[in-house]
Amino acid sequence: MAITVPQSESYQYQDVKVLYVEDEMFTREKLLRVLKRRFSDVHVAIDGEEGFQLYNQHLPDLIIVDIKMNQMDGLAMIEKIRMLSDKVQIIVTTVHDDNQIFIQSIENSVNHFILKPIDLEQFLLAIQKSVYQIQLNKKLSNIDPLTKCINRFIFEEILSREISRSERYSRPFSILLFEVDCFKKINTYLGHQKGDEVLSTISTIVQQRIRESDIFARWGGEEFILLTPETNSRGACVLAESILSLINTFAFPKIGTVTCSFGITEFSPNKKKSDLILEAEEALFKSKQNGNNCVTVFSEEKGGK
Repeated sequence: MAITVPQSESYQYQDVKVLYVEDEMFTREKLLRVLKRRFSDVHVAIDGEEGFQLYNQHLPDLIIVDIKMNQMDGLAMIEKIRMLSDKVQIIVTTVHDDNQIFIQSIENSVNHFILKPIDLEQFLLAIQKSVYQIQLNKKLSNIDPLTKCINRFIFEEILSREISRSERYSRPFSILLFEVDCFKKINTYLGHQKGDEVLSTISTIVQQRIRESDIFARWGGEEFILLTPETNSRGACVLAESILSLINTFAFPKIGTVTCSFGITEFSPNKKKSDLILEAEEALFKSKQNGNNCVTVFSEEKGGK
């Protein structure tokens, strides 16, 4: 018996998927009412076998599961799930207050252990802590661990929204794509750790220079990308020259001077996301052709100017 709970008007916790596994009907219906008031996406199973199937189908963020059930008990289900994910939050409920169950729960990385009859205040506190960890994990997964700026996937989502906003309100924005010059030589002659330090330092320099409204991301490898709302190509060029100068004057330990090449393009109506990226890449390529350490603005006529 699999149940998908219909949505209601508002929820305490947004964007968190829940799997609830409980074989005892009275407990299940009572706790389900609690969950329905707080989550929009709740899936319910009556045993571990069905619960594992629903896990694979829906990939929930939070699992609430009883220990003793027919077909497959909760610990067996958890063990199988932990082989697939170490991120999902798990709350165990049980009437069995013995050390063996507790030890098995710890071994399977259970996040919270709640005895039956369930104390609602304790249960809600466990949910609150689990949701906080889920949200923290999601936030961290959007961040490039080395450079501490957002990753390419999140940048592309933001870029799509900025395109829609700019077309609706006729507001300008620009894209700056830049690359660390001769980065492979740094890795080859000084080692990858030194290369990582260069990328991390450049990220810090840029993040200290840009505005709060600017969106900065690691594009991949030694490339970074910057979205500047309410900024035309002239303003973006001034910003790029400023960043270039800051990087040029920074003394990188055991390296000295590091340079970057920039490509800039400005959004105009009917441009697609792929068009903008291609234009920025063409302008960056022009900067590389011109000897690195310079800024090129995309031109419709020549691909760069």
